[in-house]
Amino acid sequence: MKRPRARRVAAAALAAAVAALAAACSDLTITRPVDAISTPIANPSLSRDIQPILTATCASSYACHAGPTPQVGLSLEPGRSYAHLVNVPAALLAPLLRVAPGNPDSSALMIMLGSDSAARRGLPRMPRTSYPLPDPVIQTIRNWITNGAPDN
Repeated sequence: MKRPRARRVAAAALAAAVAALAAACSDLTITRPVDAISTPIANPSLSRDIQPILTATCASSYACHAGPTPQVGLSLEPGRSYAHLVNVPAALLAPLLRVAPGNPDSSALMIMLGSDSAARRGLPRMPRTSYPLPDPVIQTIRNWITNGAPDN
């Protein structure tokens, strides 16, 4: 007889804890990096503006461009992305560079983010999510490349 009552007490305590946690987090808001840029940034920084986007959309846990064997050898993890992007030949869009400083239209990264399937040579748009990156985010990445893709 004591077991059913103990279960009811445990269940009630668990329900109270969940309710308290929910109430404590009710004002918690998390802004995804891609949502933080609502208007294009004219002079973006790799570390402050671009890397958070790459990390969240391409190099988070279990993402394609992270870990010991990232897809097409492209690691977009913090501390590694610059060396894997800038002035590096694009494995899938040769003879383009992944990022050609000062030339976003000749940068494979911009082509892969874009909606032009022919320019991507039939490859899927990146990131491989349901929706493309928002236009202000893509323009911010374009501005970073236009400004010479500085490692800042």
